[in-house]
Amino acid sequence: MEHFDFIRNRAFDDRTYAFVPQTPQAEPGKPFWEFTPMDTGAKVMENGDVHFGFYAPDAKEVSVVFGLDPEHPLPMEKGDDGIWKAVLKYGPHYCGPKAFTFQIDGGETINPYCPVYYSYGMPVNYVEIPDPNADFVLMRDVPHGSIVYDFYYSDVLEEDERCLIYLPPNYHEGGEYPVLYLQHGYGENETSWIFNGKVNHIMDNLIADGKIEPFIVVMNNGMFHGKYNVFADFQDPFERSLIECCIPHIEKKYHVIADKWHRAIAGFSMGSMQSCVIGLRHPEVFSGIGLLSGFMRRVGRPDTDLSKDLELNDHLKLMMDKEKFEQDYRLFFRGVGSLDAKFDAFQVDDEICEEQGFNQYQNYVRFVAEGYPHDWAVMRVLFHEFANRVFR
Repeated sequence: MEHFDFIRNRAFDDRTYAFVPQTPQAEPGKPFWEFTPMDTGAKVMENGDVHFGFYAPDAKEVSVVFGLDPEHPLPMEKGDDGIWKAVLKYGPHYCGPKAFTFQIDGGETINPYCPVYYSYGMPVNYVEIPDPNADFVLMRDVPHGSIVYDFYYSDVLEEDERCLIYLPPNYHEGGEYPVLYLQHGYGENETSWIFNGKVNHIMDNLIADGKIEPFIVVMNNGMFHGKYNVFADFQDPFERSLIECCIPHIEKKYHVIADKWHRAIAGFSMGSMQSCVIGLRHPEVFSGIGLLSGFMRRVGRPDTDLSKDLELNDHLKLMMDKEKFEQDYRLFFRGVGSLDAKFDAFQVDDEICEEQGFNQYQNYVRFVAEGYPHDWAVMRVLFHEFANRVFR
């Protein structure tokens, strides 16, 4: 039987609204000074099983619905106390953070007594299922960096923007640092790489172990917003806002090395397409590009005839000049989980890279994380791999 002695590590409770385990649900109908805890919420056991409880005494049917696999809900059984319960058995291929909601008599809701982060375009419950391959996300007794919430005005989007910034542990002691601009996936926002991806913990541990030189990480909201509130229009305005507004703000306010060789861009899923497009369009700005569970093409097609995609993906033309591409970029990283639902699109990009010879470039890296799907579990693994390489 599996046994995980790190399930109480504080990284598992580093949620958006509190850095402490939350108070159990109180029995309803009593004053707060007569607190009686109820057995609800989501509890991770030492063997990796997850015990779910939801108080709904008048409900006829309750189940747990996972965002990654909504077609296979986990049915719950009602007890005499009105609490519905279910157990998700531990499986080695279903690890890391898993988003879920509760379905009650056909309606969907989240539970305030379970952890919450932002994904799927909304606040959503999640549970940390122990991942024995990702101990690099755990909090250790090492120097910790800072998370800064910063604001700047975007002339492009015509509104104020917020970004989250990871500053390395010794940042305030002086020196200048490289910067990685890191994007989330569709339906997420600037908080996701911190609370879903645990980037700050990963960075702290890599720096403490001497595996990387410290660098700053800047996380923006890459979804459509402002005056461009149409999905088809979000790419170009975000590109301009990042280049014209965010980067100048960061380089004016923070201790950064302001040249392309110390600037990189990466992202998850939708953010990977943004990173590929923006990174390849601006060789004067970036020297590193990371596609994490992502795609080279803005619009993927079932065939592998690159010429049919170039009208919509003209950024890829830059890669065809091998000498220039190798001179302009230190790293072009492509990573994905082997169980990714979009693995076929990754393979189409594989075929393009082979046909065009991109996979023979000295700055090209392809990485597959075995046993991981398209969610935040693999993002942690892929970011760890990318961070190890990006500013070497």
